[in-house]
Amino acid sequence: MFDKAIESLCGSPLWDNETIYSEYPDFTECFQRTYLIWAPCIVLWLVAPLWFYMLTRQRTEKLTISWLFITKNITICCILLVEIYHLIFNLTNHSEPIFFVSPTLLAMSYILSLALVHFERIRGLRSSTLQFVFWGLLALTNLITVRSKILKYYLKATDLNLTEIIIFNLFYILVWSNLILTLFSQSNKKNFPVDDVTGQKILPENYVSLLSRLSFWWINNLILTGYKRDLTREDLWKIDDTESSFHLTNKLEIAWNKASKKYIRELNNKADETIRSGNKSYGNGTVDEEQKLTETPQVKIKGEKKVKKPSFTLCLCRVYAGKFLAGSFIKLIQDILLFVGPVILDKLLNFIKDKDQNVTVGFFYTALLFLSAFIQSFVLQHYFHRMFIVGSRIKTSTTNLVYKKSLRLLTSARKSTTVGEMTNLIAVNAQMIGDLTTYLNIIWSAPFQITVAMYMLWQYLGVAAIIGVSTILIFIPLNIVIGNMTKKIQLTKLKQQDSRIKMMNEILSGIKILKFYGWELSFKDIVGSIRSKELKYLKQMGLLSISSSFLFVCAPLVITVVSFGAFLVLNDSDKFTANVVFVSLSLFNILRFPLTVLPGIISALISAKVSLTRISAFLLKEEIDESDISNIDTPGIAIKTENVDLGWDLSPLFKDLNLEIKKGKLIAVVGSVGSGKSSLLSGLLGEMNKLNDGKININGQTAYVPQQAWIQNETVKNNILFGSPYDEKFYNQVLKSCAMLTDLKIMPAGDSTEIGEKGINLSGGQKQRISLARSVYSNADIYMLDDPLSAVDSHVGKHIFDQVIGPKGFLKDKTRIFVTNSLGFLPQVDEIIVLENGMIVEQGQFEDLKSRNGSFYHFIQSHLNDKVAEEKIEEEIILDDNLDSVVPKSPESKIPSQSVRSLNKEKKVGEKLTVKEKIETGTVKLSVLKEYIRVCRIPRLVGFMALFCLSNIASVGSNVYLSYWSNNAENSEKLSQFTIFASIGLTQNVLTICADILYLHMTYSAAKSLHNVMLFSILRSTMEFFESTPSGRIINRFSKDIDAAERAIPESLKSLCRCLFHVLFTVLVIASSTPLFLVSLIPIIIIYIFAQRYFVASMRQLKRMESASKSPIFSHFSETLTGVTTIRAYNSQNRFIKIMQNHVDENLLFFFPNNISNRWLALRLELIGNLITVFASFFAVLARNSISSGLVGLSITYSLNVSQTLNWLVRMSADFETNITSVERIKEYCETPHEAEYQIEETKPSANWPQNGEVKFENYSVKYREVLDNVLKNINLVINPAEKIGIVGRTGAGKSSLTLSLFRILENSTGTILIDDVNIKKIGLHDLRHKLTIIPQDPIIFSGTIRMNLDPFGEKKDDDLWKALDLAGLKDFVYGLENKLDYECAEGGENFSVGQRQLICLARALLRKTKILILDEATASIDHQTDKQIQITIRKEFVDCTVLTIAHRLNTIMDSSRIMVLDQGKIVEFDSPQSLLKNKNGFFYLMAKDAGLV
Repeated sequence: MFDKAIESLCGSPLWDNETIYSEYPDFTECFQRTYLIWAPCIVLWLVAPLWFYMLTRQRTEKLTISWLFITKNITICCILLVEIYHLIFNLTNHSEPIFFVSPTLLAMSYILSLALVHFERIRGLRSSTLQFVFWGLLALTNLITVRSKILKYYLKATDLNLTEIIIFNLFYILVWSNLILTLFSQSNKKNFPVDDVTGQKILPENYVSLLSRLSFWWINNLILTGYKRDLTREDLWKIDDTESSFHLTNKLEIAWNKASKKYIRELNNKADETIRSGNKSYGNGTVDEEQKLTETPQVKIKGEKKVKKPSFTLCLCRVYAGKFLAGSFIKLIQDILLFVGPVILDKLLNFIKDKDQNVTVGFFYTALLFLSAFIQSFVLQHYFHRMFIVGSRIKTSTTNLVYKKSLRLLTSARKSTTVGEMTNLIAVNAQMIGDLTTYLNIIWSAPFQITVAMYMLWQYLGVAAIIGVSTILIFIPLNIVIGNMTKKIQLTKLKQQDSRIKMMNEILSGIKILKFYGWELSFKDIVGSIRSKELKYLKQMGLLSISSSFLFVCAPLVITVVSFGAFLVLNDSDKFTANVVFVSLSLFNILRFPLTVLPGIISALISAKVSLTRISAFLLKEEIDESDISNIDTPGIAIKTENVDLGWDLSPLFKDLNLEIKKGKLIAVVGSVGSGKSSLLSGLLGEMNKLNDGKININGQTAYVPQQAWIQNETVKNNILFGSPYDEKFYNQVLKSCAMLTDLKIMPAGDSTEIGEKGINLSGGQKQRISLARSVYSNADIYMLDDPLSAVDSHVGKHIFDQVIGPKGFLKDKTRIFVTNSLGFLPQVDEIIVLENGMIVEQGQFEDLKSRNGSFYHFIQSHLNDKVAEEKIEEEIILDDNLDSVVPKSPESKIPSQSVRSLNKEKKVGEKLTVKEKIETGTVKLSVLKEYIRVCRIPRLVGFMALFCLSNIASVGSNVYLSYWSNNAENSEKLSQFTIFASIGLTQNVLTICADILYLHMTYSAAKSLHNVMLFSILRSTMEFFESTPSGRIINRFSKDIDAAERAIPESLKSLCRCLFHVLFTVLVIASSTPLFLVSLIPIIIIYIFAQRYFVASMRQLKRMESASKSPIFSHFSETLTGVTTIRAYNSQNRFIKIMQNHVDENLLFFFPNNISNRWLALRLELIGNLITVFASFFAVLARNSISSGLVGLSITYSLNVSQTLNWLVRMSADFETNITSVERIKEYCETPHEAEYQIEETKPSANWPQNGEVKFENYSVKYREVLDNVLKNINLVINPAEKIGIVGRTGAGKSSLTLSLFRILENSTGTILIDDVNIKKIGLHDLRHKLTIIPQDPIIFSGTIRMNLDPFGEKKDDDLWKALDLAGLKDFVYGLENKLDYECAEGGENFSVGQRQLICLARALLRKTKILILDEATASIDHQTDKQIQITIRKEFVDCTVLTIAHRLNTIMDSSRIMVLDQGKIVEFDSPQSLLKNKNGFFYLMAKDAGLV
């Protein structure tokens, strides 16, 4: 009907079916004047409205009028004039309507194009894709007209119409001129611009020419650089401002605030109504979202209107829909082009069969095949590029929005969300949503592809197509069942993995205890048993995965067999032609992708919905209401509260709080535990819920020192500056006042020393002083000090009070609220506030309150005894540490300070605490590959490759047989031929499943072996390794890298093999069909290998750098969450938001080049794949007289998929290279420095050694590391059997080093240690350590049963265990527990008190009952009562044993046989306590005197 209408416009036929048999095949003039001209115009007019809309949303600078712009205008005006003249000429010379319809449409299109040029310049678009498509299509379609005119005027010698020739030539020249002009970019600079602020190169994508942008040519320089050398950050480009975190987050935040504000407002109104009606109070301000959702499910306003919960999904759509929909349009074009291949294949097969057709027709089909594949490659890669950008934008803005919200969360709302959950929101949920965006279009694309493929299959197979495809309905439920089973097993496997990682965490936390007790092998078995269960589930998952992939491999074969079987039943054999077979096969291949991917995408969509709900619920959580606290400037008053109710939840802790604090005053807040001292500060900082209309006014900037210091993973200096500008003089004054100078001298790099995570390398006192120094340096008006002196020694505390807090201190003119339990400072404060159960019971000056005989008086009385005891203990601690500081808790800290200082003079070491993680560069080493092949077992690998190769041969064999059958369909027996074809297919599937099962066993045993070897290696590593390696890094090896060995490496290796065989057999099939193809293959292979090797170097580095840049995001986020109160107190939220945005932008800096380089490669590989298709078709056309249509169908069907496989091959080889680095990292930890052998048979001591317990040190010296000084120097001593020795000395004197030497934890030694005349260096470590017992300073309890904690090897009877518990005073307690000895201890023994943990350690020691016992400050952290109990038990039970006690409390060692006094690694005194006390100038006498013992 439509064709008839066009023919009436032309006055001539639209098609000539006989032209393909003529000498010069050509399209009719009607076709040339309609379709070839209309197509580009229709595309332009359809896309233009969307294009104008897109330009209105684009916000960039207006471009200046350039020569390029002027030239474009001139050429479009010229072609418009030519077309107007053409229209006038046609009106005077032709009567057919087409002669004025087409020129009019063209003229209107030129006017639209001219308008676009102007609008694009105003909106700052440098080069236009739409203009390129329009002029490109016009040039391409009119190429046919050019050929036609050449044929018409020169070969067919038709009469010339000179005017028409001149008009057409002018038209065509101007079309090409316009096309060439679209390729240039306005203001295109040779050297890409540089950012004025950062000096960084700006992303050139927006500045380069269109051709460069379309082909990703502009990234060539970066890839070349990566090929020549390792890439650095300086090689990369600054991300575009429109892609920055700041810009993207603002856009999403505006949309979200708009959606959520109305909802929250209406919920508050509802809450107020509830309060007024006397129902449960919600309090003032926003109520926690989840609570509201349950308690007010429907909020109605204005009659019956309901307030809907705001949709985060809708907000994302509003902000990012434009770019996403543009990508969807590109995807639609790609989907349509996908079906061009089978259509052309059908035409080509007809051409091969019909030898009368002109050979030009075959070349035309080949050209069309290449053109469609060529355009499809460009379209697909730009679709992915666009979608990755949209995904990145969503991930970036969501991450930052969650971070911003976390800084505003009310404390009660924060308690309902753990740090782990909040981290997961950005690490998992935001990532999942961003990743899904790339594939979201499959939701409509897959049904579209299935529908079109089914329609086309119907054309060839009829009803048989529906019968065949309906068999997929059998596989869908099977896949769902397998999917559900996999999900359940995966969850169980993950639980086991969590248990294993948790156990590894505990092992690493208590590694010193494991080594002291020689328990490494026992714990290796515990981890091994968890790992065995985990591997059992891994194997089950692997088998289900094989089942699932078998269905995937099996489905196309079943569909093919059923479809062709049904077709043969319903039709005669002669209809089973090559066209039917191979066009159907190519359509089945197209069907495979949507049918496989769609269920996965639906599943991912459900997961994304959960993620969106979680993020939405989090974003609606209760926020701090900044209006709760006013900042009115009231003369003379710093803080004032009036009748305010404050609470952590909806019940008030402070009721009708009235408080007035004058400026410049020092106010002490005292009260018993739980009276609300810290809560008062929190309330004044706005951290608590304000439950009524009372008022809080804070007049000035606040600074806050929390009870538990919050320290950043930064240098000491940056922790103190905390974003304030550096003022050297003021900074040094602050350091001096806060007693930091001595610390900085001891620290390896002074104030440039990096502090580890959570201040891991600092003592509690140092952390507290840095926190205090931060507050002092902030130079605020009001200081909130929450017990800042609790963690420091008494003399240091006195110094800080005098120099900083007190009436003559650094802050004497500032307002200070000082929470304290140190009664000694109270007489010096201006006013004291006494709290009891959240109420101010007394307020006034010290003497005044003391004389009242009220709460304060009773408080003093109750604390008086504790105070005396406390001061005594503190004085004893001073003996051990009369520096102004505590030395860092790193191995170097055991060195006397003098040696550290002398070391610093020679070489400034220690600026970085931990050894930097090794990041491999370049290609993966051959040794790593050999190691993986070794653990896989070579026979299994060979067997797998053989089976896999055979299954591929069978796959090709079935298609070759189809080719033979379709060529001889008339003369063959249907049933026998079908049976052979189905049998070959079945053989292929059996071989595939056998190969997969063998592969599973191979990779399973490899993962098992790698884990076991690494675990044993780690347990045997020296303590030096653990001290210089963060536990997180070791855990990373046992989680991420082992996971890669279990999952990612096997998957990428299998895909690599699959792709390799597919490409190999494709080339073999094409070469056997058309041997001439081999001529073109050599250059194709050279280009392919070059592109692959050229690219992989950069891709590998970019991937590594991108992965590394993610860590700071999560580190900063979790660090912020732990210190959010401090950040808010200093009003530093914006600075921290900026830091987070910088971290995210830094990740994007690597993400964009990584993404674009992937597109660069994919495009080039697809074009190489397209060349294979084109050459297969081209040589088939050339050899059509000697080749059957079946063989042509076979070779082109294979070649149609090769571009995708080639692309996947490089991706998988790069993935394999990236993932195999996990084996490299595991191998690195399998080669750590190890301790000596556990047992040496030749020197093994007798079973009852040591019988006496005599210990001798002969000229013994030891150091922590080879480069450091000795910590024990030339020690000579004899400890007699059953002697009780006390060891004392200042920090760094060498007390703990003595213990470590006895256990051979320290091995860098000279001299000898003899136990009962056996040289301990010559026997096995376990032979030594099993014969010594230590009760350590920190009681370490592992998760597991009490039985396991006492006796991990299971060597003792229950009676022995109960006896040990009885002696330790724990029998009644354990007997009262559920499961008794099998009671489960929580991680770190959290379900026991510190005293109970220490008593379990005592029971452990009693159970071993060795001849030598070491107490390493074992009672320093427990109460006097438990201490007393331990001392009595030890004296009684170890009466015939040698006992060495390292002590803080001198009274615990006063009854020792002898006391050893160490100083700077030497024994300065060693005698009985009585003898030492006689020497009034001796070290020990002075200590005892200071402790009040003499």
